[in-house]
Amino acid sequence: MKPNSAWIRRGAPVSAAAAGLALVLSGCSTTAGAAVDPSCTPKHEFSTITSGTLTVAAYDFAPHLKIEGNQISGVEGELLNEIAKRECLTVTLEASGGAGAAIPSVQAGRADLAASDWWRTKARAKVVALSNPVYLDQGALVSVAGYKTIADLDGKKIGSVAGNLWNDEFSQVFGDKFSVYQDPEAAFNDLAAGRIDAVIDSVGATTARFESTPIKDAQIVPLQPDARIPVTAHPGQLNWPTKLDNTALTKAINDNIEDLRKDGTIADLLKKYGMDASAADVGEPGML
Repeated sequence: MKPNSAWIRRGAPVSAAAAGLALVLSGCSTTAGAAVDPSCTPKHEFSTITSGTLTVAAYDFAPHLKIEGNQISGVEGELLNEIAKRECLTVTLEASGGAGAAIPSVQAGRADLAASDWWRTKARAKVVALSNPVYLDQGALVSVAGYKTIADLDGKKIGSVAGNLWNDEFSQVFGDKFSVYQDPEAAFNDLAAGRIDAVIDSVGATTARFESTPIKDAQIVPLQPDARIPVTAHPGQLNWPTKLDNTALTKAINDNIEDLRKDGTIADLLKKYGMDASAADVGEPGML
């Protein structure tokens, strides 16, 4: 898929464990707070809020970023730890205030970048610098029957969650066969009970949901483009926003993103966390 300018992300939940949390993690070691090896030579030169530290504003949003004790993991967490390692930095996680505080923390100079599934948008580009796309936050067709395409859903009962940009287009195509739920729990409960045949959600969110609340025989298939629903051709591009005036940091992040894409690290981590490796193929940068 070659994304450019559509799709939308629902508001992401913030875990209680993330609120008010400040963690210090090592970029050159798995031991929390370990000092960077003095012989380490960074790949780039740039300034950070605190010398020797990359401060990341984020919140718990698996599988993109997980906060586990004094460690971060998930696709983004592991990528950021690897970037810190290559740049001889220690990672400090600033999670106070949750999702709503992440972008303002970057704007105000309290964090160097924001993580946890932030999409490239035109509105966001006015207040922070957008990095290159890291990977796609793909839509998902979730069913027990194993449907592969939107065309397979003709005549079937379909559910989605309020706030998804594709809802209006699906409603126009599928009429009263398409239902919008106020929360994902209700939609997936109906799928499990056989009251609907499929749920349209995101690969990341559904993958995380099924870790704790699986549905027997349910399959997650990346949403394929369908000409009747134009928005399906443009999944969101996840990025790491930085401060507008720190161009050297933005460039360093971009260079590292492309290196991690070329050496297969992004694709490997997507697979590790149950997502589709094809999400590493972001196409040309675009904005919603």
